[in-house]
Amino acid sequence: MVFVAGCKPPVLHLPDAVTCRETVTAGPDAAGLKSALARAKPGTCVVAAAGTYGAALTVPADVTLAAEAGTRVVIAGDGVATDAVVLSPGANLSGIRVASAAEVGVWIDRGPCQLVDVAVEGARTGAVVAWCEEDCVNGPVSELHDVELTLSGAGLLAHGASVKMVGGRVAENRGTNLGTGYGVVASHGATLQMDGTVVEANTELGVLIDGDLGTQAAFQNVVVRNNLGRGIWVQALAGTAQAPKLELQDCTVEGNSLVGLGARASRGIHVVGGRIASTVMGKTSAAPGVLVDVGDGVGLFEGCGDVQVEDAVLESNQRSQVLIDLGATGLAFERGAITAQSGQLGVIVQHTAAAVQAPAIVVPAPGSELPFSAPRLAVPSP
Repeated sequence: MVFVAGCKPPVLHLPDAVTCRETVTAGPDAAGLKSALARAKPGTCVVAAAGTYGAALTVPADVTLAAEAGTRVVIAGDGVATDAVVLSPGANLSGIRVASAAEVGVWIDRGPCQLVDVAVEGARTGAVVAWCEEDCVNGPVSELHDVELTLSGAGLLAHGASVKMVGGRVAENRGTNLGTGYGVVASHGATLQMDGTVVEANTELGVLIDGDLGTQAAFQNVVVRNNLGRGIWVQALAGTAQAPKLELQDCTVEGNSLVGLGARASRGIHVVGGRIASTVMGKTSAAPGVLVDVGDGVGLFEGCGDVQVEDAVLESNQRSQVLIDLGATGLAFERGAITAQSGQLGVIVQHTAAAVQAPAIVVPAPGSELPFSAPRLAVPSP
């Protein structure tokens, strides 16, 4: 059915930039919905009838798949296809729930795509994968607004693509094999922005930023909490103090295990305001067959440099508030507050010749340095 002048259109929650040149209703069976999508022209909004669709769907370029406000539309995949939903460049998804055991819940092909009020759960590898292999520098930005990504192998995987996530929640993603149980991953030159998102209770780590090929990320008012592994882990980041590749503005990182904000072999991290707190001790491998107890607020390892932390509160992290090992130049902790409770340590600097700007630095005597774990973590790939 096509809505024309004089007919009452369905109430949709669409992105501001999306308008419907025509609106087509489809369903309640999978064949009807697939047929409507296949026939849709650019600018068409296909509105799925309430129900559960046992189908794998491809949304064509510049087409929107939506649920009418107040209805429940579930895409369950077909049990065969790798991806439950594929969004072609310029496609949009609104008000839809994807609950599928496919490898990928929603695959964003290069973008730009927009997801609004979407929930994805149950995908074996990634709830949402934004993928771009080439010609992605300064490419179009896909936007996720009020999206919930849960109970999958990983929440959001940005591989070479540009993604902006506003609000929403990435939680309870579960580790079943190597490289799973991650909340958010940016890699292979991706550009990731997050504003007001909560990343919590993932079984391996909250956020992984892999700097190869120029990956960069900027977070504002993001909460990373209660992940069973590292909160935010950064590796091979290639920025500078003047042009950082990771920026955190007024973020809260608390209650994670091993390390709140950790980095190895990285340069160009800028933290302004916010709080890194209550990191809990956990056992991890420092060497093959060697387990150590680790629980630090900020951990900088293997030549990290050009890291500036300003006006941030670091407190109540179970082992140390800051641990630096093999630090490079440009490490500074200015203003803010670094507070260790009874039995906790403040700022520990070891195996580091470069000057570090921080209050009350303690340099352990040779042979009494703190053990730590700073692995190059595997990047999930669908």
